[in-house]
Amino acid sequence: MSIKFSVVITTFNRPAELKEALDGVYAQIEQPLEVIVVNDASSLPYDDILAEFSAKPDFHYYFLKTSSGANKARNIGVDNAKGDVIAFLDDDDIWQPEYLWEHKKAYEKGADAVVSGYAVLGKEDELYVQPSRRVEWDVLRTGNQYCGMSGFSIRKSLALTERFDETLPNGQDWDMYVRLLQQDYALFNIPKPIFLYRFMNMDGIGAKVAKMTPDEAVVRLRSADKHRQFLGDRNYRKRVAAQLLVYLPQKKDKMKWVMKSVHIAGLATTLNHLAAVTVKKLRQRVS
Repeated sequence: MSIKFSVVITTFNRPAELKEALDGVYAQIEQPLEVIVVNDASSLPYDDILAEFSAKPDFHYYFLKTSSGANKARNIGVDNAKGDVIAFLDDDDIWQPEYLWEHKKAYEKGADAVVSGYAVLGKEDELYVQPSRRVEWDVLRTGNQYCGMSGFSIRKSLALTERFDETLPNGQDWDMYVRLLQQDYALFNIPKPIFLYRFMNMDGIGAKVAKMTPDEAVVRLRSADKHRQFLGDRNYRKRVAAQLLVYLPQKKDKMKWVMKSVHIAGLATTLNHLAAVTVKKLRQRVS
């Protein structure tokens, strides 16, 4: 029996980027059964998107009257999907033509869910790929070293029970992977860069985090708090420091962010994180 994919794309105020994402979906070697777009109450018009794609028999568009967040939108997509496997895509990322084909091969080998490597859009030589064929405990304990939602797919039967946690403002990908691994599901990894990730989109997560205050950003620690036992104390502290100090060069009142990290993660962990980031940047400049 051939595996059929439902593609679920969540979008919010990014019609131009969504057009690129949809073009990538319809250019797949392995064509999906259907494409479901869930618009999380955007204020920008999507008329051009609907004019171009709504005539396709496999295209379904849902507009939410009230913005409820990407996780709610994804769950709505799951509830309306008809395929055997649901492949998720953020509206600002782009799949390579072989994306669904590679995922299909993983399911034929017994996967319950799949993650995959990626390249950075505009810097395609910058790759983020884990070498193992399975998601590994030790790697996951260091945070999400695999991919975000644009590299993730899952069997629909499992997606209906392991739903996205709508209380999490971020880290929903890592939270999902931890839960699946803890329940011994077969979580496969494709060690190839088969999609393009749009890093630091000016209206994306990075820009929003950069505008937050340290106190406002504490809510972003919910996924770490939820899985503190899984992480262990050392990795928990490291994850807190990473969450609080991410995009630090773009933030105002940098010392307040550093002190918030010191308060929650500890002085040693904070200094180690800052040192590691500095060394990485120096190496990138040299290379």
